[in-house]
Amino acid sequence: MADDSRFDNIYLRLNELTEGVANLKIQAGTIGTSQVAIARTLSLAMGLASDMREVKADICDIKANIHNLNTGVKEVLRLLNSSSLKPEFQH
Repeated sequence: MADDSRFDNIYLRLNELTEGVANLKIQAGTIGTSQVAIARTLSLAMGLASDMREVKADICDIKANIHNLNTGVKEVLRLLNSSSLKPEFQH
């Protein structure tokens, strides 16, 4: 009988260990999945930050182009106004 009791105790402890290992596997899987999700999120965020820097540079270029166009239009208007203000010489 003592042997049966010892075997029961061993099986009980073995089952508890098996359950503990299964729980650890679940926890490790959850942590691993979380780490992958965090890594993907960080990668996406870094890619978006890079894209935003490019967009910001494009916007700066567009602003500079608009400024240059405005300057050019003002110069054309100035030239047109100055030439229309000159009196025509009649012979």
